[in-house]
Amino acid sequence: MYKIASLLIFILLVSCGGSGIDGIYEGEIGSKSKVSIFFFNRNQAELKGYWSEVLKGAFQQSTLKGKTVDSIVFTGPDEKPFKLRICYEAKNGHLEILAIHSRIFGPGARYVPSEPSSTFTGRPPKLYKLE
Repeated sequence: MYKIASLLIFILLVSCGGSGIDGIYEGEIGSKSKVSIFFFNRNQAELKGYWSEVLKGAFQQSTLKGKTVDSIVFTGPDEKPFKLRICYEAKNGHLEILAIHSRIFGPGARYVPSEPSSTFTGRPPKLYKLE
């Protein structure tokens, strides 16, 4: 019984959570020319260059246009709390940014687009892995 329980716990820990991405990805998003996301500890990330301060976040599954996608949800500073969600698709050597949404804290608050739709038409923004 102990072996079966141990095996189930191991499978659960290995298969749950996390982006599966490590390292630093950098690129341009809209008018911001040097945006980077540093992925670490399987589900944590830091965002630099998009907001005036470094934002810390964690991996989440999100829904975008009825489809489940990977995302990182960052939290704004204490003096101006908000959430910033970056939905992405991991590809070979880069992340394709699918959408960026933000929302304030409070009852009834919903995510709204943070970038103009023109940022995602034609070629969606990409962040490339730094070696």
